[in-house]
Amino acid sequence: MEDKKSFGDYITKRRKEVGLTQREFAEKLFVTESAVSKWERGISYPDIALIRDICEILNISEHELLTASDDVQSRNSERLANKYIRMVNTYKNILIFLYGISLVTCFICNLAVQHKLSWFFIVMASELTAISLTLVPVLVPTKKALLTLGSFTLSLSLLLLICNIYTGGDWFIISFVSVIFGLSLVFLPFILHNIYLPSVFSDKKALLYFTTESLLLILLIFLCSLYTKGSWFFSHGLPIAGFSLLLPWSIMLLIRYARINIFFKTAGCFALVSAFDYTFQGFMHFILKDGSSPDFQYDFTNWNDVTINGNINIIVFLLLLIFAVLFLAAGIAQCLNLFQVKKETEK
Repeated sequence: MEDKKSFGDYITKRRKEVGLTQREFAEKLFVTESAVSKWERGISYPDIALIRDICEILNISEHELLTASDDVQSRNSERLANKYIRMVNTYKNILIFLYGISLVTCFICNLAVQHKLSWFFIVMASELTAISLTLVPVLVPTKKALLTLGSFTLSLSLLLLICNIYTGGDWFIISFVSVIFGLSLVFLPFILHNIYLPSVFSDKKALLYFTTESLLLILLIFLCSLYTKGSWFFSHGLPIAGFSLLLPWSIMLLIRYARINIFFKTAGCFALVSAFDYTFQGFMHFILKDGSSPDFQYDFTNWNDVTINGNINIIVFLLLLIFAVLFLAAGIAQCLNLFQVKKETEK
């Protein structure tokens, strides 16, 4: 502790700030008034067993009592924290009030005008969607991001379902799968990172992500084919989707599982993109049979409407190949350097 005089002065100061006399302070601690007087005059210290009670009565921390000084930084932090909590509670209460008032108003108007509940459910689902983004983050104590995303997905799906029923449509399944596909495309990596997975899947998150997105994409194309009553899923949709998925799958497998240095991986990625860029037009020509040319129509001496697209494509293709060769050379150089270092170490 600090010297007894400063300690006594601090006790006196804090006691007066909370509005207690020496007698009242002593009664709360179940000690004599004389004992309190000795503390404040710097004659003696209180028993260590009384420290917690003294801190509670004087509204100070044990650190402040032992150092006989106010912990300004800690008090400011506590004050800011309390201010933030009050602000959040105010924000929460205002939103609850506004959502409640608007929902009750729509409920009464719908009944008064149509004598039944119809469009009210659309309003209710819309408010649930808004609540999932504005209130859920401040209501749930843990896993805020996951619970907010989950509640938003459910409320948005409910809104789509109610709108589909209200309009007598048959498009809900397509819209639902589209929403799930779009949201999972962005947020599934974060979900997989923050949820528990069995040990067999814990190190295969990239595979889980790509498999899920690929299946959702194929399912969405299949549903669109059914909705349009077309017969193009197996002849056009599935082959084009499968070919398009080859590039991201190949890059993911190369980066994630290939046991080669970073330069070789980068060279491989450029080579894959260049191969995809060069073959995609021919593949589309083969599938669609639309009479277009299967190859690039390029002529660097002539940049007219017929050749400009082919010229740009061939330039992109050549640039990708050049980058692939450069990184391949860098990878070979690194391997030779490591081999040389290892050889010198073994000598």
